[in-house]
Amino acid sequence: MRPYQPAGIWAEATFGKIRYRADAGDALYRRSLYVFWRRIVGPTVFFDNGKRQTCVVKQVRTNSPLHALTTLNETAFVEAARFFAERVLREGGDDVAARIAWAFRTATSRRPSRQERDILVARWRSARADFARDTKEANKLLSVGASPRDASLDLLDHAAYTVVCSILLNLDEVLSKP
Repeated sequence: MRPYQPAGIWAEATFGKIRYRADAGDALYRRSLYVFWRRIVGPTVFFDNGKRQTCVVKQVRTNSPLHALTTLNETAFVEAARFFAERVLREGGDDVAARIAWAFRTATSRRPSRQERDILVARWRSARADFARDTKEANKLLSVGASPRDASLDLLDHAAYTVVCSILLNLDEVLSKP
């Protein structure tokens, strides 16, 4: 499969001879095991992977701001947060606190503390108020990725839960295996 990649990344490495096109439809949403690699241009969303040109005996593990910027802003991660938000709206319950507790437990496999839940509820309220003032930003967030959003869901709620889901998917305990 060919996942999302930044525009022009292959052009520089292949001197403009090879153009990269991301897959579409179901082919775009497959496990990373199936990602297409070129020896000189690996997928930009993978971190701490071995170089393809040489043998790597022991993997190096890093943690840098680039990791956080990628998992907060890269197309696949934003789209995943949007789909997670759709699940939250459908399966998470009827009120904000219940939905956020459900999302937290789904992402982390534990219940949130009262303080964690209150912080996320406050962030949801803040995001919803921001999107109410500027619905163009809500539409912009919810249009990230190749798949269309579920238009039957409330725009402001969906966008606000997408923000919360992005936060949850970027928690250390969700991203890192201890």
